[in-house]
Amino acid sequence: VSAGCASPAMLKAGATSYQVASNDRMRRYLMHVPAKYDGKTKVPLVFDFHGYSSSAMGQMGASGFRELGEQEGFIVVYPEGVGASWHVNGCCGTAGDMKLDEIAFVRTIMEDVGKKACIDLKRVYASGISQGGGMAHHVACLAADIFAGVAPVSSDLRTDPCTPARPVTEISFRGLADSLDAYEGGHVGPPGMEGYTAIGAKPTLEKWKTINMCTGALEKMDELCETYSTCGSGAAVSLCSIPGADHVLYKNAQGLNVPKVSWELFKKHPR
Repeated sequence: VSAGCASPAMLKAGATSYQVASNDRMRRYLMHVPAKYDGKTKVPLVFDFHGYSSSAMGQMGASGFRELGEQEGFIVVYPEGVGASWHVNGCCGTAGDMKLDEIAFVRTIMEDVGKKACIDLKRVYASGISQGGGMAHHVACLAADIFAGVAPVSSDLRTDPCTPARPVTEISFRGLADSLDAYEGGHVGPPGMEGYTAIGAKPTLEKWKTINMCTGALEKMDELCETYSTCGSGAAVSLCSIPGADHVLYKNAQGLNVPKVSWELFKKHPR
């Protein structure tokens, strides 16, 4: 990936679809460029992964990262899964059946975006919901050389072993009334679906605490969020628990804005 932006291609504002070759197939991603992008100033990049049965377009319309990117001046990339699914540690759907190398796909996107846009390589982040949240955990574990921080939504850490090359700032968002991926852990998916089991929100927090070598006590960030603020390489590990919220957390009764809370943390933690 080129870090220089001497003669960047001028990208048009808004969303554009691109294709890249990965896993011996052509795969797609959407890239949303904010109106204030000038091609000269290095800007942050956020990957935003859709959930199982959704799409890049669906995620762009739902999560709020596109709108925040317009305000804050960062580019958002929405990768497209295969068969509306991702392969994360043996799970699930078409992508899982095909055992796709999603990390290779993410690296290919990063290479492609780096040729097209003027990216601040110290400020590349990832989020995503449900199985896409699993992907956010996944890239933190296996592509820590790229990602400075991740914000998984409605998903526990599934990647095992999770051995990032360096500590990665991580903040999870979980609904206390999640009917598809229970806060306490257990069966994932609707009744009758052959799914998998998840470890739960608190065990995920504690697992990331260990992975990132955090010390000190769990502190309150605010009413809904708590954090281990002293981790290796200046990273932080956090969990936001939203009362009464089900699986899709982008609109919740507590008014917690997932992209904004993620971005406030991301801003403090470049690579």
